Amino acid sequence: MDQAERAQHRRTAGPWHLWVVGLGFLALYLVGGRDYILARTVNQGYFDEQGYGPDQIAYFSDYPAIPAVFWTINIAAGLAAAVLLLFRSRWAAPATLIAAASQLCLLVITFGFMDRWAILGPRFSLVDIGVWVLTVGLWQYCRAIHRRGILR
Repeated sequence: MDQAERAQHRRTAGPWHLWVVGLGFLALYLVGGRDYILARTVNQGYFDEQGYGPDQIAYFSDYPAIPAVFWTINIAAGLAAAVLLLFRSRWAAPATLIAAASQLCLLVITFGFMDRWAILGPRFSLVDIGVWVLTVGLWQYCRAIHRRGILR
């Protein structure tokens, strides 16, 4: 197979790392979606599973509308971005940017105005910051593979 045929095959099949990244982010945002649904429905079994006490349960039981909107957008856009990436759509990058921007807004609101660090502690707070960093990385990845002609 010459170089032109290999390039055509790669465009058709997609590189292996696209599948690893896409499936990894799909799993990440599916877990986030599960957390979102169970926290928004104030599921006591979920709170027990997470080891949440009364302060953490109250935090989610009385969750304000504005951060809830950003949380909803983040989860929906993150799931869409992962699926769009797996389908090699050029819309994966904008969806990822929306997910990252909404999560950044959510982090600013919850850390700045809802005392997130004190209520949820460093473990959960650092995980959410890490997910934001990974989502920004996914946005960069989508932009890079789009420039290489992998996304259509």
